[in-house]
Amino acid sequence: MAGTVRILSIDGGGIRGLIPAVLLEWLEARIGRPISETFHLIAGTSTGGILAAGLCAPRGGGPRFSAADLVGFYRDDGPEIFHSGLWHGVASLGGTVDERYPADALERVLQRRFGDLSLSQARTELLITSYDLERRNPHFFKSWKARGERLRGQESAAQREFRLRDVARATSAAPTYFEPAWVRNAAGERFALVDGGVFANNPAMCAVASARALYPKAGRYLIVSLGTGQAQRPIPYDQARDWGLIGWARPILSVIFDGVSDTVDYQLIQQFPRGYHRFQTDLSAGVNDDMDDADPDNLRRLQAKAEDLIQTRREDLRRLVRQLRRAPDPRPEFS
Repeated sequence: MAGTVRILSIDGGGIRGLIPAVLLEWLEARIGRPISETFHLIAGTSTGGILAAGLCAPRGGGPRFSAADLVGFYRDDGPEIFHSGLWHGVASLGGTVDERYPADALERVLQRRFGDLSLSQARTELLITSYDLERRNPHFFKSWKARGERLRGQESAAQREFRLRDVARATSAAPTYFEPAWVRNAAGERFALVDGGVFANNPAMCAVASARALYPKAGRYLIVSLGTGQAQRPIPYDQARDWGLIGWARPILSVIFDGVSDTVDYQLIQQFPRGYHRFQTDLSAGVNDDMDDADPDNLRRLQAKAEDLIQTRREDLRRLVRQLRRAPDPRPEFS
């Protein structure tokens, strides 16, 4: 056995993705090279999937975006994405009978950011989650499959190849917030996909499973898992006991996302007590834990929570930076 596999995993959480983006900016500045050149595999769900795609998107011989650019994505594009307009808000009854936001703005932003880049062009191995409504199973976007590697049975590279903007659209199609993504692969097949957070809001365990398949002879794992903030707002029993379908629609999504993330955190602590690093913060003290609050004041509060996390975990982060400054082990040694 040889080599240490380095994995970066980023949770879902809508506009709260600003928190891991700020942390990534801090890490990248101190490591001294792009995040995509620091890890062997980067995984993301929902807003974390957009961040992962952004980190791995190429331009010339380098990355299309720095981590600092992705911080700007939340400040500059967040208010545009999470804006319903008066007519849509009224027609949807505030998201009760239709999606809360039209997808047009999100799709414009992703077109502007990613253009016609393809999944196979990712600068490092990329794993992004989504869920297939028609086939009723998880859908994993995998850069190596899009390149034609490790295909199964009659599977072809064209079937696993998607435009990167469509990958980002699919992974972030949170039910009740946006309509499902209707995307096509390079083979012309269509998929109705929703946010991967419905089964893997924290995709770190999915990333470990893929890394074990990609690098079967690896000796160790270094796993960096970034959260988007832990919701602290209680759901009072006296309210929840009388909720029906409409009452539970949005709260249940938050419960699922938080529960899945915490479960994966527990599993990885047990499996990798020394190689697993989780960076998460609570969302108390005036921070709105809604996934769509892109108000400038809330963005400033989210930024402050990220900076507090950096200060609180400074020694852990410094030790991590020392490890990550060393060039990653060459991939051919793993298999």
